[in-house]
Amino acid sequence: MALASNSHRATIESKISYQHGWNESFSVIVGSDEVRTGKPSPDIFLEAAKRLNMEPSSSLVIEDSVIGVVAGKAAGMEVVAVPSLPKQTHRYTAADEVINSLLDLRPEKWGLPPFQDWIEGTLPSEPWYIGGPVVKGLGRGSKVLGIPTANLSTEGYSDVLSEHPSGVYFGWAGLSTRGVYKMVMSIGWNPYFDNAEKTIEPWLLHEFDEDFYDEELHLVIVGYIRPEANFPSLETLIAKIHEDRKVAERALDLPLYSKYRDDPYLKITSSKGQ
Repeated sequence: MALASNSHRATIESKISYQHGWNESFSVIVGSDEVRTGKPSPDIFLEAAKRLNMEPSSSLVIEDSVIGVVAGKAAGMEVVAVPSLPKQTHRYTAADEVINSLLDLRPEKWGLPPFQDWIEGTLPSEPWYIGGPVVKGLGRGSKVLGIPTANLSTEGYSDVLSEHPSGVYFGWAGLSTRGVYKMVMSIGWNPYFDNAEKTIEPWLLHEFDEDFYDEELHLVIVGYIRPEANFPSLETLIAKIHEDRKVAERALDLPLYSKYRDDPYLKITSSKGQ
């Protein structure tokens, strides 16, 4: 595996020195100051393949920039694009595949060994946390989809939302007056409805008799299911959401995930009961 960047070699090494184990992960590092011309010229990738003693045609490039995609294809390599800017996939059409984030990279598609960390259709992650009062959303969950989501305000969570790619996640939800429930959620723009802003839309996997707006809701997110996707019809969207529910329900019974049901973050003290 090589790192081939338009940055100068010294800058690359300085940046990756802050990440434990990154430097050792690459057999080869090539900066733009080590070749005649940087991207979109293919020189950087051709030099990387040469140092790896590999044919360009048997190399896979993973790129986040448009000029990097152009450079990879000019080098005669297959290219997977991971756009660095949201809602810009149309600019990456030269790539062989465009994915939402590195979470969606499937090496086996390209003749490489598959990742070993997927479990029953889910990708485990270190738990992360979101909480706040349940707010009124856009009214689509129950009315349009028949799926009542407990929306949370994104205010105060810009760092979390930028750190985690848009997609479908799952975990546990704690309601201040009701208890702890299994949960599947989407984070993103919801391509079918083309949201103007990123939203957080959890679906608590339980039948409630009433709304619980303004009630405090805490989420412990423990894994990832799939990227956001656009769907040709409302029916296919609804079917996929119910499929996500089944995946989440099964996974949360596994010890790997079920242990987080007892996370202290989910034990919310209700101000109403004091």
